[in-house]
Amino acid sequence: MNSNNSSPISQSLGFLLIKDPNLNIILNDPDVIQPIKDLIAKLSTDKLFIAKLSNKIQPDDFELLGNITYKKDKKNLISKFTVMIQIFKVRGMIKDELKRFKSYLNYIKKTL
Repeated sequence: MNSNNSSPISQSLGFLLIKDPNLNIILNDPDVIQPIKDLIAKLSTDKLFIAKLSNKIQPDDFELLGNITYKKDKKNLISKFTVMIQIFKVRGMIKDELKRFKSYLNYIKKTL
């Protein structure tokens, strides 16, 4: 994640917006790297931001561009998570933890 795109304040506010218990598990897992946690917070914040500011009656550019950015960030999140899993596989992490990380990844693919 490019740290120039969002301020630390918006990221920390993004963490506060996450009410989903499964995402909170990911965010509190010490083995999950910080760029992944930041992207989850950004996506959660962006999803709410787009929903609040877009015009539901008439399609607008804000919603279109916001969704394009959202999809790009989601792909970035999934690829970072996949790389993290591959690194842990090479390092010979415990299989139970790899299963947990893969379930996190599947959860992110479905929900965010």
